[in-house]
Amino acid sequence: MPTSVTKIGEKLRAAREAAGLSTRVAAREAARRGLPLSHATLANYERGETMPTMGTISLLASIYECPEDHLLGTAPVLTGVRYRALKSVRVRDRRHFEGEATRWIYLCFELEDILQETLPTPRFRAEPEESGKALAARVRREMGLGDSPIPSVIRLLEDFGVRVVQVRSEARIDGMAAMFGESPVIALNPVESNDRFRFNAAHELGHHLYEDWRVADEGEHGGDDRAHDFASHLLMPDTVLEKALHGFSMVRLVRYKELFGISLAAMIYRGHGAGLISKSDYQRIWREFGRLGWRKREPGFVACDYSSRLEHLIESAVSGGRMSYRDVARLAAVDEGVVRSRVLEAIGGQVQRSPEPPSSISFMGRS
Repeated sequence: MPTSVTKIGEKLRAAREAAGLSTRVAAREAARRGLPLSHATLANYERGETMPTMGTISLLASIYECPEDHLLGTAPVLTGVRYRALKSVRVRDRRHFEGEATRWIYLCFELEDILQETLPTPRFRAEPEESGKALAARVRREMGLGDSPIPSVIRLLEDFGVRVVQVRSEARIDGMAAMFGESPVIALNPVESNDRFRFNAAHELGHHLYEDWRVADEGEHGGDDRAHDFASHLLMPDTVLEKALHGFSMVRLVRYKELFGISLAAMIYRGHGAGLISKSDYQRIWREFGRLGWRKREPGFVACDYSSRLEHLIESAVSGGRMSYRDVARLAAVDEGVVRSRVLEAIGGQVQRSPEPPSSISFMGRS
């Protein structure tokens, strides 16, 4: 069934906003490339009042650096978008993040079709009114994790049929959960520390298991507290948290951070909420964290847990002779160097170095 004029208009607008262009700038660029186009005409296209020609759509796809399939409606679009910790982010930056996420998610599905590699489609879902803590315990039982550390939150997401891509952004965006057609997807910003990245991934899994995408679009925060609670208990069960906080040794706490891949801040915050840390000690700890600069950069090393499945698919397609890097780049509507850089980055990994702690430390009393 042909895509409606309105649907194409919506995709034209989304692609333009993802590219960070106004209608006037886009129209000027079209004219520069040989297509006389006023910003008013472009606005009419986006409102679905008139239908652009195939040549116009092709040119706009080139200007917006997006695959033509997105504009023609043969590929799904992101729906039910939920953001993780969206802090005063401009709409332009959010649209750009969504546009980049769409680009790489689209490529992931295309490569899956070519290579005949896909993810499972488990039907595991949260129960109505199930708490984040209860859901985390059920996920751990389902996956046979017990109280052990989760080696890879990303692998866990993939076991639940969730595609994960990384979208680098200097905007204060941690991550985003959405549906791409009928498939759950997640885009995460890799500029975060490794422990925060794992927490963001677990948080977004919570949104998907609760099917928060059914409730609202456009980054609303409904269910954030529940997803936060789920992520914290998924990474570290209560029984482990009690052991980590027993006697409150910072040396022990850092060891548990490194074992379970969860931040000191997350453990301390939850410990206070559970009554394991008194209010006065909680305040003293945070003052000491501020003095040592640990609110921005904690001690303790957490291994990388980034998604590399897309890059694996790219490398498999190229090494298997199914496609060249140029073919992959053309499919994603990006420069070939961008695709190669993604693969090289996945091979090299990203290491977070832990700072040397200052010599004067006083968390539970005088130094």
